[in-house]
Amino acid sequence: MRRHLPFLLFIFITFLSLSSLSQSITPSTFNATGGAHDNPGSYYRYEWSVGEMTSVETFSGSSIVLTTGVLQPFTELVGLSPHIILFTNNEYHLFPSPTTGKFELDFALRLPGNMVMQLLDESGRILESRSLRYEGNGSINHFDISRYPNGHYIMATTFTPDMKRGSSDNFVTIRKSGFKIVKVPR
Repeated sequence: MRRHLPFLLFIFITFLSLSSLSQSITPSTFNATGGAHDNPGSYYRYEWSVGEMTSVETFSGSSIVLTTGVLQPFTELVGLSPHIILFTNNEYHLFPSPTTGKFELDFALRLPGNMVMQLLDESGRILESRSLRYEGNGSINHFDISRYPNGHYIMATTFTPDMKRGSSDNFVTIRKSGFKIVKVPR
C-alpha cells in the first residue's frame, strides 16, 4: 500500500489540475453598445442596445418577477402621465362595499365620452365587461356578483372624453381607476 501511495497522490493532483483548466460555460449577456434618452419632463424613456442576448426569459414567484437581459423596465414614473388621471371623489360613488352580491357604481362626470368597466377577480381575470356611451349627465350602473365566491374584486374603469385636452395639442386626458369591492357571505 505504501508503494501505491505516491502513485495515487500523483493521480489525485493531476485530476485536480486538469479540472481547473477545463472550460466552464455560464449564462451571460453581452451588450456591444446602446444608449438611452430620458427627458425628465416626459413620462416616456427610451433605451436601446446592440448585441444583447436574444433569449429573454421571465421567472415569477410569490413576491418577485425576474426578467433576464440587460434592459430592464423601470416603473418609477407610473401614474405621472399628464394624459391619464384618476377619478376624483365627487365623480363616482360605489356602494355598498362590502356587499353580499349586488352593488352600484355611479358616475357624475360633466364630460361626454366612452366608459369601459371591467370586473376583475383577485388574479386579474376579467369576469364581466361593459362599454357604454356616457353623455355627461350621470350614470347609474348595477352589478350582481352573487354567483362568484366571497373575496375581493376590482372594478377597473376607463373614461375617454370626446374633447381634446387643449387647443395646442391633440391629446385626450383619460380617467382611469380601480375600485375595490369586497364580497362577504350572507
